[in-house]
Amino acid sequence: MKSMTGYGRGTATATNKKISIEVEITSVNRKTLDVQVNAPREWPNMQQLSAEWLRQSFIRGRVQVQFKYSSGEESSSILALDHNQLDQALQSLRNYASSQNIPFEANAALLLDLTKILQDNKSPTAWEDLEPTVEKAFRSALDDINSMRCREGSTLANDLNERIDTLGEISIEIEKHSNNTPKQHRDALLERLRQMDLEINLEDERLLKELAIHADKSDISEEITRLNSHLDQFKEFIKSKESCGRKMDFLCQEIHRELNTTGSKSSQIEITRAVIEGKNTLERIREQVQNIE
Repeated sequence: MKSMTGYGRGTATATNKKISIEVEITSVNRKTLDVQVNAPREWPNMQQLSAEWLRQSFIRGRVQVQFKYSSGEESSSILALDHNQLDQALQSLRNYASSQNIPFEANAALLLDLTKILQDNKSPTAWEDLEPTVEKAFRSALDDINSMRCREGSTLANDLNERIDTLGEISIEIEKHSNNTPKQHRDALLERLRQMDLEINLEDERLLKELAIHADKSDISEEITRLNSHLDQFKEFIKSKESCGRKMDFLCQEIHRELNTTGSKSSQIEITRAVIEGKNTLERIREQVQNIE
């Protein structure tokens, strides 16, 4: 079981080109797979390539991929100047200023701006030469984030197991107090009829039928059976290595439905308290499930 939340970082270097690639991948929960990529504009189809590489590990979630590019020359000195280019640029500016009768004076600020412009306009290394290095860095970041997601998934699994066990204990408590519920409901109805000074004939088939119908409405044995079945399925999903977040979310809805029905059909204070406790526990489970892939 994997969490949808994670962070991974990977690096690789194209030694023959003195180029270093760094990839960062972050992910958070989302119902569908949404991939957002930030890469140099000179690298074509990175959105499509990243989505293809990610689909091997991600089923859903919002995933952000950041590519960073640096060369050995840039890292050694941000002001690694190309004197010939800088001379040519300055001469072009002087010529233009002279043609427009504009006073021209080179200063430190101008030199710094020109240096940045020239560095930004350097011809990038061809994508075909960089693709293997980019993919290597990406795979490294992917392994890193998957490792983190698995660790967090294991923690979530332990927490969910404990909470499902708590729901199982609540189910046992409800069942214990529900054994005599139909009989108690029938007796309560009879007592109410007596208090209204109504003539009661316990041999009257119509009366017995109505009493049976009302008593049956308070029977929650089917709800308890379905509730226990849902809890067993939930535990199986926790053990599964497949993506099960959506299935768990559906089971949370079904468990809530059974608890609701149980609470509405029973008037015993012990069962009402157990149902409230069960709903509180289920809400915590549901919050955790939102982070499971």
